[in-house]
Amino acid sequence: IVAMAYKYTVGQPFMYPRNELNYAENFLHMMFATPCGPYTPNPVLARALDRILILHADHEQNASTSTVRLSGSSGANPYACIASGIACLWGPAHGGANEGCLNMLFDIQRQGGVEKIGEFIKQVKDKNSNTKLMGFGHRVYKNFDPRATLMRETCHEVLNELGLQNDPLFKLALELERIALEDDYFVSRKLYPNVDFYSGIVQKAIGIPVQLFTGIFAMARTIGWIAQWNEMIHDPEQKIGRPRQLYVGAQRRGVVDKSMR
Repeated sequence: IVAMAYKYTVGQPFMYPRNELNYAENFLHMMFATPCGPYTPNPVLARALDRILILHADHEQNASTSTVRLSGSSGANPYACIASGIACLWGPAHGGANEGCLNMLFDIQRQGGVEKIGEFIKQVKDKNSNTKLMGFGHRVYKNFDPRATLMRETCHEVLNELGLQNDPLFKLALELERIALEDDYFVSRKLYPNVDFYSGIVQKAIGIPVQLFTGIFAMARTIGWIAQWNEMIHDPEQKIGRPRQLYVGAQRRGVVDKSMR
């Protein structure tokens, strides 16, 4: 569905999968092949995409996964539950993380590129500034995101394979990474590059448009959603979800008799 959506946006015919290709290779084929010529998926890019899909497949009780489980607890069918997860992932605070990283890099590039990183970092450190550093730190990992270690290696593999080490945008990303890993401000706050920082760079290098990043995220996360849903419905003690709500409003107030009002 993700590949078909892409083909529709660029006005190209849909490509059917090929049985001899694995999952990641087939996705690249369905994205970038055309009927008028042969297409052989690059193994380095296929491996990179495979890693992105695996690393994003499941990640504890994040917002979309919790949404899928809550929907499923009512007995809704898996298609409806996955749709609810996609609806939650649609929000920029969830599914838009790696897209936000690329947009941040685009903004710095428009302001002058690598030479302007120092100025950008100053704005990030300024509490009175609304400038945000996207793709660094993580709400769950209070230290270095372990997924980012593998994604960083993958990022360099892809850039080397495609000869993009000197591409202005990617040079900017790597310089920003270097500064963040050395600057005491970020190190002391444990604001290390996370998986979204690197996966956005990798997908852009592969040729996936930024607008489709959340679609790739959903494609990967669907596997985790289904696993969570399946686990839930096989739990004999499963009941419909009902998160507890604690009332913190006004205290009890007596009703004055009508004759005394």
